Amino acid sequence: MPLNDEDNPWKQSENPWKKQGWDRSFKDLKDKLKKFGQRPKGNPESVIGSAWLLLPALVFIWFVSGVFQVSPDEQGVVLRFGRWVRTSGPGLHYKLPYPFEEVIVQSITTVNRIDIGARKNSRNSEGLNEEGCMLTGDSNLANVTFTVLWRIKDDGVEDYLFNARSPDVTVGAVAESIMREIIGQTPIAFAQTEGRSEINALAQKRLQGVMDLYKMGVEVIQVQLQNVEPPASVIDSFRDVERAQADQQREINQADAYARDIAARARGEVGKIINEAQAKKSVIVSKAKGLAQRFSDVFEQYKQAPAITMKRIYIETFEKILSRTQKILVGRKLGDNGTVSYLPLHEMFKSKK
Repeated sequence: MPLNDEDNPWKQSENPWKKQGWDRSFKDLKDKLKKFGQRPKGNPESVIGSAWLLLPALVFIWFVSGVFQVSPDEQGVVLRFGRWVRTSGPGLHYKLPYPFEEVIVQSITTVNRIDIGARKNSRNSEGLNEEGCMLTGDSNLANVTFTVLWRIKDDGVEDYLFNARSPDVTVGAVAESIMREIIGQTPIAFAQTEGRSEINALAQKRLQGVMDLYKMGVEVIQVQLQNVEPPASVIDSFRDVERAQADQQREINQADAYARDIAARARGEVGKIINEAQAKKSVIVSKAKGLAQRFSDVFEQYKQAPAITMKRIYIETFEKILSRTQKILVGRKLGDNGTVSYLPLHEMFKSKK
């Protein structure tokens, strides 16, 4: 049955979209959709005509639904029947409408934070933090709390979405495992003081290595070690052990200082003795060289005048001998009168002493 002129929209003299406006048009479209879903009561040809009228609008809306926008801090991953086909950067993009393609928009600049060991509900009645309770390298228990800061790599959004079911859980589990390994090889005193920066750097390096190995698309920004403290139940005993270790270290330092002082003095004495011996050696060698040179000079003179040289040597020798002895000179005329002179030598030697 042919449509009536008043029911046929193509016979209207004016465009209903211009006459009624967008709001009125969408309202009419909505009413017609309701009528289309109802059971037809009248002429079936009128229902079919309404359906053909709505079909282009539905196709247009379905086609426009493929437009999507990506913000500057995001990336859009387009999936075709659940499989990755491309990654879109910031801006306005188009994909095939559902169900052919879908898009997952993911932020890549957001810094994610994971706190490990800081949850209060993870502590038991004995004060042990089950999540952060770790055994140190010197066999001490410690409650360790630390923070991991990470984000998605600029070129790793596909790996982040498809290579792990729960990336944040995986990052936390791997970070806890790595920190347990590092703390298990580190004394608690070192971890509490100057070893913090070294532990942070080592944990970040190892965690990033595991993330790259798993192809997680995750960049580890920083690992921050917050607290390393013994459990509350043994804190007093631990403080006593710390004080005893401090006393032990102080005694060791004093002993080392005393040993260094003694060693320094001994080295000084050794140096002094060596210097004196070297000086004495130099004197003796110089004196020996001088005597040898004197002998050579005398021998040269002796070869020129042997008699005079021998007499001179004889006189000089007796001069040295007599200068070191006590002497009493007696004249020749003392016994000319036939008497024996008495000389009190013992008294004379005593007086000279």
